[in-house]
Amino acid sequence: MAGGSQKKRAKLDKSQSNGKPSPAKARKTEGTATAAAAVAATKKSKPAKAKATAKETKSVEKSSEEIAIPALVTNQPAKETFLISAGTYERLLYGIEGRFVDNQLTLKPQFIIPAHTGCIKAVSAGGRFLASGSTDECIKLYDLKKRVELGTLHEHKGTITSLFFHGRSHLLSASEDGAICIFRTKDWEPLKVLRGHKGAVSSIAIHPSGKLALSVSQDRTIIIWNLLTGQRASRSKTPQPGEIVAWSPSGSSYIIGYATEIQIYKVGQSEPTATVFSKQRIMAVIVAEYQGKDYVLAGCQDKRVYIFSLEGKELGSILCHENRIKGLSSVDMTFPDESVHTIITTISSDGRIKAWKLDDMIEHVLSATPEDDTMSNEDNKVEPLAVYNADIRLTCVAASNNIFS
Repeated sequence: MAGGSQKKRAKLDKSQSNGKPSPAKARKTEGTATAAAAVAATKKSKPAKAKATAKETKSVEKSSEEIAIPALVTNQPAKETFLISAGTYERLLYGIEGRFVDNQLTLKPQFIIPAHTGCIKAVSAGGRFLASGSTDECIKLYDLKKRVELGTLHEHKGTITSLFFHGRSHLLSASEDGAICIFRTKDWEPLKVLRGHKGAVSSIAIHPSGKLALSVSQDRTIIIWNLLTGQRASRSKTPQPGEIVAWSPSGSSYIIGYATEIQIYKVGQSEPTATVFSKQRIMAVIVAEYQGKDYVLAGCQDKRVYIFSLEGKELGSILCHENRIKGLSSVDMTFPDESVHTIITTISSDGRIKAWKLDDMIEHVLSATPEDDTMSNEDNKVEPLAVYNADIRLTCVAASNNIFS
């Protein structure tokens, strides 16, 4: 892997080198296409050129082949182990291995790394790579196969707010500086810096096809990006600052999470198909699939995970922790009987990392009566598959079905 000042294309600042990466060139683009038009545009063999000023055309542009992110190959479920990566306020990065032992899921630490000089705000895993971002404005990279730190990315000038691996080929990062960077994992070259937000970018998500990305910002906008060209496809106002954005597993729908509200959209429609209102502060949101249907899971400040249908109906909630929930993630796992199930990972300010079987969560809320789903009813709650007590303030989590023992 390229590193330091000895190789021109490298933007990775390794500990063995004194070289400093140069900032990637960026180009502002304008677009008015709808989500449906954006999807259609990515299917064309020759993307249309974006308008640019005379000054902007002087910059060296990447060809669509260099920028384009490949479609996400269907992930195989984890066979023997999976990895839970979690960041903390105390600057430590945890790597927890999930493994079945005598038909019982266990969670054991594989590594605990003093990764940053500030609070860790984002973490993501893709293939053999692990990335963490912090208030120290840096992205740390690790090779899970070799169990070594690869180095640091210095493209941003603000707190790293979101990281998203697309498979194992590309990494997207977002920051309070309003920029989104696209890195190629082969050499960690920054292929493009996307600029379109006027405020801090809160969250990013890549469509499973690899052709589109979504980003929400504190400037009260959501942007759809065409990743074949690295251009902005559309920009829309949101009713309040967006905090979370996520695609459904099929890519046919996406959600925007706010402080106490979740909007559910179908691709191609400019208006939400459903809106969910919460009395509790929403801390984390993911979309997971169970028996061919997508469900929205929201972790809230009242220690519970609320489950909604894509039609916006609240199905119920589950008391998961003793303090507010800080993060949610999912991974498919092959169980000892060779059946495949989705495991939901939750983290909390109580310092615990818990693994849940999605089947149990969905079946519980579908079968529970209103009297069952109360804070005081401790006898009728779902039990986690496994618990690990990190005894530290957790901030973010990512579960990955690729772990190299």
